[in-house]
Amino acid sequence: MLLVVLLSLPVLFSITQLFNEAPKWSFIVSNTLTTYLTNTLILVFMVGVFSLLFGFYAAYVIATKSFKGRNILSLLLYLPLAMPAYVLSYIYVDTLSFSGRMYRLLSFFGITSQLNLFSMSTAIFVLTLSLYPYAYIPLKAYLTRRNQHHEDVARMLRIPLWKRIFSVHLPLLLPTLMTSLMFIIFETVNDYGVTKYLNIKTLSVGIFDAWFQLNDLSSALYLAMGYIVVLLSFYIVYQLIIKDTKKDSIKSYEKPHLTSLNKKQTLLYTMPLWILVLFSLGLPLVELLLNTIQSFQIDSILPWLRALGSTLMVALLASFIIIVMSLLISNTKRFTTSKRFKKILNLPIFGYAFPGVMIALMYYMFFINFDRFLKPIYALLGNQRLVFSLSIWVLISALVFRFFAIGFKQISNSYESIGMHHTLSSYMLRKGKWMTLLKIDVPMIKKGLIAGFILSFIDIIKELPMTLLLRPFNVQTLSTLIYTYISNEDISKASFASLTLIIISVIFIVVFKSLGRKKDVS
Repeated sequence: MLLVVLLSLPVLFSITQLFNEAPKWSFIVSNTLTTYLTNTLILVFMVGVFSLLFGFYAAYVIATKSFKGRNILSLLLYLPLAMPAYVLSYIYVDTLSFSGRMYRLLSFFGITSQLNLFSMSTAIFVLTLSLYPYAYIPLKAYLTRRNQHHEDVARMLRIPLWKRIFSVHLPLLLPTLMTSLMFIIFETVNDYGVTKYLNIKTLSVGIFDAWFQLNDLSSALYLAMGYIVVLLSFYIVYQLIIKDTKKDSIKSYEKPHLTSLNKKQTLLYTMPLWILVLFSLGLPLVELLLNTIQSFQIDSILPWLRALGSTLMVALLASFIIIVMSLLISNTKRFTTSKRFKKILNLPIFGYAFPGVMIALMYYMFFINFDRFLKPIYALLGNQRLVFSLSIWVLISALVFRFFAIGFKQISNSYESIGMHHTLSSYMLRKGKWMTLLKIDVPMIKKGLIAGFILSFIDIIKELPMTLLLRPFNVQTLSTLIYTYISNEDISKASFASLTLIIISVIFIVVFKSLGRKKDVS
C-alpha cells in the first residue's frame, strides 16, 4: 500500500491544484483548444487504423506462412521498436527536403513535386512506422498460440469464409486487437517530439506551450485533465467492446501448421513487409550512417559520452526500481482475495496511459511544493537550495510511474502462468516469505523479470518529453541531446546520437526476442 501511495501521490496532489486561478485559460479555450482536440483525435484515429492494418498483416504472414527468410523478416519487424518516432521525423524531413538525398534521387528519375513535409500526413506516416510493432507483437503471439479447433469445427460445418471471419475469428481476436489499439493510442497521444517538430498542435504540445510559453501551470493542468476525459472515454468504449467478447480458453502449445509458399507466393506475400521494413528501418539507418560518416566531428564525442552515461544510469536505475516494486506488488496481489484491494494495487498501471508532458507537470508541481514545505528545515540546516525538485530523483520517480505498467504486467502474467502450488508448498515446509520469494518465485518467473526490465529500459531511453522537462540543468541524455541538436539544425551530431540510441535498443530487443525461442513470451 505504501508503494502504491508513493507512486500515486503526485497525481493526487495535482487534483488539489485544479482550484487555482488560471489566467490564460479563457484565451486557450477561445483560440486553441478546438485545434488541440481536433488534431489529437485525427492523429489517434489515422495512426491507430494504419498501425493495426500493418501489424495484423505482418503477424498473419509470419504466424501462418512458411517461406525462406521468415525468421529474419520476423526479427526485422520487431526492430522498429528501437527507432524513436522523433528520429524518424527529422530523418524523413531532411532526406525529402530540397537538398536531401531522397529528393535528389527522385529528381534524377524526373519526380520533382515538392511535398509539404511539415504536415499531419507526415506525422501519421512517421508514427505508423514507429508504432505498428505494438500491434504486430501481440497479434503474432495470439496467432501463433491460438487453438485451431474453432476453425476446424467451422470448416466441418461448411460455414462460408466471410461468416467464419465475423462469427469465429474476429470475436476471438477482438480482445487482443483492442488491447493493441489502446497501446497505440497511448503512445500516439504521448508523442511530443514528432508533433512539436512538425508544428502540429496536439494536446501534448498544448500542455507544453501553456506551461512554458504562457507561463500558466494551472491552464496546463486543465488541459491535462481534459486529456484524462478523452482517455476515459476511449477506455469506457474499450471495456464495453471487450466485455461480452468470447475468449479462447484453450491455448495450443503445439507448433501451428504453416502453409508453405513457393517463390511466386513468397514474393507476393512478403513484398509489402519488406517495403515496410525498408521505410521503418532500412532507409532511416542508411541516412543516419551517411550523415554520421560525412559530417562527424571530434568535438561531439565528449557531450555524447556524458549523454550516454546519463542515459544508462537513469534507465538502469528506473528499470530496476520498476521491477522490484512490480515484484513486491504482484506477489502481494496474488495472495489477496479482496477485489477492492486488488483494484487499489492495480492503480499505478494507469500511469502508462498518461502523456509524458502531463506526468512531468504533475511531478514538477508536487516536488516544488514539497520543497517549499520543507524550506524551514532547509533553513535550519543552512541550505538554500531546492533539494528534491532540482535532483535527478524527480525524473526517475516520474519515469517509474509512467512505465510501471510494463514491468508489472510482465511479472503478473508470469505469476499467473506458474500458479500458487510451489509457493504454498514452500510455506508448508516452513520457509519464510522472503526466502520463498527469492529462492522459489524469482527463479520460476525469471523470464518475466528479464522481459519487464528490457521493455521498461527500451521505453525509458527513448522517452523525450519527461526527460526534457524534469532533468536537472547539468544532465543531458541521448534523447534530449538529439532534441537539442535538431532544434539547432545540427543533423550530423543528431545522427550520431540517434545511432547510439538505436543500437542500444536493438541489442535489448534481440535479447528480448531470444527469450521466446522455447516458449513465446511476447
